[in-house]
Amino acid sequence: MSDAASLSYSNARTTRIAPSDDGSIGAMVDTAFNLLRRRWPILLAGIVLGLVLGFVKTAVTPVRYVSSTSILIEDQSNQIASEDTAAVKAVSPRLSNEVQSLRSPALMERVVRQLNLQNDPEFNPYLSYQAPAPTSPAAAKPASAGQTAVQAPDARQIEVTKAILSRALSVETVTGSTVIVIKMTASNPVKAAQIVDAVAEGYLAEQLDSKLSTTRQAKIWLQQQVEQVGVQLKQQSAALQAERAASGLNVGGAGLADQQVSALSAQLSQARADVAARQARGSSGFSSAGVDSFESPSVQALRISEGEVQRRISELSVRYGPSHPQMQVAREQLNDIRRQLQQEVARSSRGTSNELQVAQRRVAAIEAELARWTSVLGRDTRRASIQQQLQSQVTATESTYQGYVQRLQQITDLEKLQRPDGRIIVRAQIPGRPDSPKPTQDLAQGLLAGLALAAGLIVLLESLQRGLRTPQAVEDWTGAPCLVSVPKLTAREVKDLAATGGQGPADYVAVKPLSLYAEALRQLRADLILAPDGEKVPQVILFSSAVAGEGKSTTALAFSRTLAMSGAKTILIEADIRRPTIANIAGIEAKTNLIEVINHHDRLEAALSRDLLTDLDILPTQAINDRTGVDQALERFSGLLDTLRPHYQFIVVDTAPVLAVAETQTMARQADAVILVVRWGATTGDAIRIAVHELQSAHITPRGVALNSVDFKAQSKYTRGDSASYYNSYSKYYSS
Repeated sequence: MSDAASLSYSNARTTRIAPSDDGSIGAMVDTAFNLLRRRWPILLAGIVLGLVLGFVKTAVTPVRYVSSTSILIEDQSNQIASEDTAAVKAVSPRLSNEVQSLRSPALMERVVRQLNLQNDPEFNPYLSYQAPAPTSPAAAKPASAGQTAVQAPDARQIEVTKAILSRALSVETVTGSTVIVIKMTASNPVKAAQIVDAVAEGYLAEQLDSKLSTTRQAKIWLQQQVEQVGVQLKQQSAALQAERAASGLNVGGAGLADQQVSALSAQLSQARADVAARQARGSSGFSSAGVDSFESPSVQALRISEGEVQRRISELSVRYGPSHPQMQVAREQLNDIRRQLQQEVARSSRGTSNELQVAQRRVAAIEAELARWTSVLGRDTRRASIQQQLQSQVTATESTYQGYVQRLQQITDLEKLQRPDGRIIVRAQIPGRPDSPKPTQDLAQGLLAGLALAAGLIVLLESLQRGLRTPQAVEDWTGAPCLVSVPKLTAREVKDLAATGGQGPADYVAVKPLSLYAEALRQLRADLILAPDGEKVPQVILFSSAVAGEGKSTTALAFSRTLAMSGAKTILIEADIRRPTIANIAGIEAKTNLIEVINHHDRLEAALSRDLLTDLDILPTQAINDRTGVDQALERFSGLLDTLRPHYQFIVVDTAPVLAVAETQTMARQADAVILVVRWGATTGDAIRIAVHELQSAHITPRGVALNSVDFKAQSKYTRGDSASYYNSYSKYYSS
């Protein structure tokens, strides 16, 4: 390949692996455009199917005409309703209630019977014959004797006709107003206009009938109340007059008894206080405190003398002893004064006891008189209370009677002024064109349905395709650069390979060295050899994959042949000791297994085979079923590599899948570069991401990813921007 071609491929690859702005509008537009390019047949089929569905709907939809009328609901307060009319309460209906009234069974039956709709086959399915649609409901005629009709009860036919009429009727309110719009759908425009007018007029007539009926019921009820309350008022007035005559009191009387009770209560309080004072003086006895309570002059004089003698005794006790004659004389004087004081107190006490008895008799007399007048006062109070209750009943009943009489007069006047709460503001017009079918709307709905079906199918198919299809997707899932996209051989290339005796894609490198397949592997060689400054060119290159079936062994053999054809001395080691395939692909025979060669380096030369198409040395292996000593031998795999390094410029190792066995990680740690092979459209993002995670857990960073078996023509539908243009031109160049 020329330098210009290599530079072009390198620039295209750099553009492809650069980070993309997935959140930009351009990226989203490109993604959508690529999706349409891949799935345009499904989208086209959905559009065609939607248009067909729209035409079919238009063809099968029966012709229907819609006529409408408008009613304005006026906010009128019904004057016959009040808190007193407990039997009849006419509440002004709300707009929502009026809408329900327009669909009421009673109104539907009224319209059915008025327009004779039970004999119209459009509304009565019991009529088995298909009569031509009449120009008006009145023109409909019953079935003749020669025509067979299903015999059904008339009431049942009316009910079915009412139900069908209600379904064909539409009642809506105009937002922000009290206008109700009534719409009727029918197969005949005249019939639709007549029915909607009949519904509006019937609604207003029923509303007026309901008001008049309510007014008459309220009037009858109020007349009954006036009569009943009038009789009750007469009875209560007669009872009040009889009570006044029997008691001889006016309301609020019994003044004399009240005055007597008040005066006697005051006298009784004074007498009881006098008795209490005398009882207190009499209960004090002959103590010095009791003597002080009397105001007798003789008692006061004796008290003074007693004090002087006691003072004298106190003075003598200081100078003389108790047996002194003067002390004895003084004590004799004190005793004599005290005897006189007791005699005087006893005399005063006898006089006080007589006065107490007189005061007690006076209290008893006042209590008896007070009890008599209290009884008289209680009787008069009860009679006055009865009179007050009777007077209150008469006043309340008279007020109720006047209210009923006044409201009865109002209802009598209101009965002559009743009118419906609504009025027709727009009469029904005979529609000039049918409301259904609507071809434009049907086609639009069918188109939307077809697009929705196609979109759902596209989403389902995209969700089922879980394999990675673009280098950018591979890099996003692995975090490693996609070094090369190895193309899938076309049918013509496979045919050409078979004609030359080739066995598989790995032979195509040698058979067609200037093909797109060979160029992709040379690009992988260039990416590995042309290392950045300061970075060592890898000598041991290990190929692996996430799972089996990725084309890993084929890619490793083809890459090794590319290295050998470039003049570099190269050896390919088959390290998949469980499912070896290199010998079969290369058409050679494995003489021993890898474990024997690792344990005995002297057997290496005998185990080597020369490639049939190139100068490549191959170390194939036989399958190993016994795991004894395998792990220890693989840990010494680096010894085998050290033996081969001086003799070969490149050592390519083909190992088992990372997620299948554990020994791959052991050998990968001893390689200079690890290449993961990903099969285009087959390997899932989860699988390759887990494989990279397993390698990174073992401190192994993959050098890059090789996207294998790529269909460039299909991949261009998944790749946007410059990358798609490059792949298209690249494919055309090598196919020519």
